[in-house]
Amino acid sequence: MSGWRFRLRSMMVLSGLSVAVLMLTASVPVVSAKGSNFLTGVLPPPPPGSTSTYNIAAEPQIRSTPNGNFYISSENGLGAGTDAWKSTNGGQSYGALVQPNAVSSANTSQTTGLAPGGGDTDLSTAPVVNGSTANSHYNVYVASLTLGNVTVSASQNGGLSWQKQVLSATVPADDREWIAAQGASNYVLSYHAVGDGDQIIVNQGTLVQGVPTTVQTYNAINPAQTDIYLGTYLDNEIGNIVVNQQTGMVAQVFAGCAPSATAIVSCTNFNTVYVAIGTPSGVNASGLPVLSFQDYIVYQSPNPSANFANNFPNVAIDAAGNLYASWSNDQNVYVSYSQNNGQSWSAPQQVNSGSQALTAIYPWMTAGAAGKVDIVYYATPASANFQTCASGTPGPYDCQNEPWSVAFAQNLNVLGGGSWHQQIVTDVVHYGGVCQGGVTCTSTANDNRDLYDDFGVAVSPVSGMASITYSNDQYANLAGSPDQGACTLSQSNTAACDHTDFATQIAGPGLYTTKNN
Repeated sequence: MSGWRFRLRSMMVLSGLSVAVLMLTASVPVVSAKGSNFLTGVLPPPPPGSTSTYNIAAEPQIRSTPNGNFYISSENGLGAGTDAWKSTNGGQSYGALVQPNAVSSANTSQTTGLAPGGGDTDLSTAPVVNGSTANSHYNVYVASLTLGNVTVSASQNGGLSWQKQVLSATVPADDREWIAAQGASNYVLSYHAVGDGDQIIVNQGTLVQGVPTTVQTYNAINPAQTDIYLGTYLDNEIGNIVVNQQTGMVAQVFAGCAPSATAIVSCTNFNTVYVAIGTPSGVNASGLPVLSFQDYIVYQSPNPSANFANNFPNVAIDAAGNLYASWSNDQNVYVSYSQNNGQSWSAPQQVNSGSQALTAIYPWMTAGAAGKVDIVYYATPASANFQTCASGTPGPYDCQNEPWSVAFAQNLNVLGGGSWHQQIVTDVVHYGGVCQGGVTCTSTANDNRDLYDDFGVAVSPVSGMASITYSNDQYANLAGSPDQGACTLSQSNTAACDHTDFATQIAGPGLYTTKNN
């Protein structure tokens, strides 16, 4: 389902323009967190000249660089641009960057307040530096929807300036894009091609004089695999994409109907999780590997009424090349793993547990050393994600008062059957039901979209510690807070107070420790 946000503003379609270099705005002081191993903080507003005065962003994503810096991107809605932040102290505080897809003014120290893109955002960082000098950086890529296409922005100097390509998608009429870096200056971009059924397109790209440039295009759902193709290509839930940096293998996760020659007309629930594996063979004229895609089943529920069309299935890869897939059935979060490049998968493990996480949604993973995985999700003590206020709701919660918080779970020995250790790391970020229907959701009442469609976690390769970015619709009128003056206490739990926060691990084991549980 589409994740578009309709805060439409005037939009200019430009490509390859360099955005002005701006210094980071002052970081916001850290405040205490609920989880004893975490601190939380508010992300500062974007710098002057941006499309918004306050941090009104949602659906954030986060990645880390090999030297331990974290980058966050978050969306303002189609045509309203994307906000971005950076941490150089292990996620203990963040400073605002110039908006990655902003349009620069004639004065190169300012922007115009206009920005294409701003729909569903994703972010990726390169695994190796872009040069051989002391001033070399890890490239940063931010992808976001532009009306009818995808904008990819790239920074070669640590987020101080950006160049962009607004028409990055080679197949027009697109939705929900994802991006993953490959090597120093290459990347893969995936998205729904709405104009081509719901085929998942994968573009390989590279930087040409700093400008993101598409090189080759693939279909992730292989037409030669008839039963899977017919059951999924016209309707599926797309997840993210990852790259094995050692082998060049690409993995794209999605959910759809079970394999069947008639599933496309008979299936109403996505009860199967898939991964499309792009195996490299040879190189193209740009030096990028030529990919051959094959689709595999991660998990097929024996219950035909099971539905994994929740936002979003997720895939991660550890340092040894093992793959992990996660999904939610709108009740629990599950993880499976593969040790043979996605060809076969383990039985699912339920991650959420205990009275504080009776219901868990929106999983997102990051992996470290072999078998070590962190996963985050929104959790509630309510017995279900109540979408209606039907009488007789079991337990003390209903569609108006069920509390949601950010949960963090860690397993340092997934491959060996280790257990998941869970903690709640934030105070309540939303009360009431959470709609996962994208633009079909209403903006008010109980079936609302205040948490939008996803959030993220990344881990520092230096410390092994995690940093999380998430949406929050609670009033936070702190000095320098993201929504100071933008919402009032009475507007808490509405879209008027939506903003992006962070939580960073400061104690406990990391994902590059040698201790297993």
